[in-house]
Amino acid sequence: MKKNLTKVMAMGMVMTILAGTTAFANETMLISENPNTKSIEEVIAEAEASMYLTQEGTVASVEASETEGVSIVTIDNEQGGLRFAVASNTIIINRQDGFYMTADQLEEGMAVAVVYDMNSPMGMSMPPFLGNVAAVVANADFGSYAVGKFDNELTDMKNMLQLNIDNERTPITNMQGSRIRLTDADVKGQDVLVFYDMMTMSLPAQTNPSFVLILGEQTAPAVSVPLRETAEANGFSVKWQGKAKPILLEKEGVSMELMLDDATFKVNGVEDEAAFATELKDGVMFVSSEIFE
Repeated sequence: MKKNLTKVMAMGMVMTILAGTTAFANETMLISENPNTKSIEEVIAEAEASMYLTQEGTVASVEASETEGVSIVTIDNEQGGLRFAVASNTIIINRQDGFYMTADQLEEGMAVAVVYDMNSPMGMSMPPFLGNVAAVVANADFGSYAVGKFDNELTDMKNMLQLNIDNERTPITNMQGSRIRLTDADVKGQDVLVFYDMMTMSLPAQTNPSFVLILGEQTAPAVSVPLRETAEANGFSVKWQGKAKPILLEKEGVSMELMLDDATFKVNGVEDEAAFATELKDGVMFVSSEIFE
């Protein structure tokens, strides 16, 4: 059965981040720090608490891909860097002023934080390639942010941060850019990206977030990705049999057949159609990313 690809229009501007933060009675406030690196222990704790991970770095390059409207961003960091695809509807939000941005506004040397699903396949190239990301925080060094799952008390699962959301003043949105007013009730039990500026010295620390993005819910657009790199990242072996025969992708319980210059493909013998044809460019085979979903 053919897939119905959801095409989401690029999101517009949201409210600017509230400049003021309400003080808590009888609590000493301090400006929180924005860490530039994470220890192994912090990465493990983050993975246990949320379905989403973050990776920070500085923009090294932004280049057009083979897919119209999709850019490939490369960042440098102490972990060896990262490459990732940015489509027209990928959420890029400026930590400095709270406005949405586009890929062409990412500048070399800009500090960014990449938010991605922990189950997203990542190629083993250097730097690794990540086909889709949930969100990008631009100018990430201009203030604090957190990614995690918050419970019914709006406390993250590591019991480190509790949100005090003012439903009248705190901008809350989701990956689809909901025009319906969202409230703190929509945040409970969800993985979210939070911007904040000050927090209490209590445990958990309390903060009035200046922006909340509920992660998930958005269907990532199909993009053209390197076949072998992406297939191997998803656990497939790749067998080239010549231009006139199918390219075979296999892993336990799954067999996939692709034809060069053809958008149709088969999974365990069942035919489907991708957004882009499989094609060979400069010695590298490219395929539509949705076949691995």
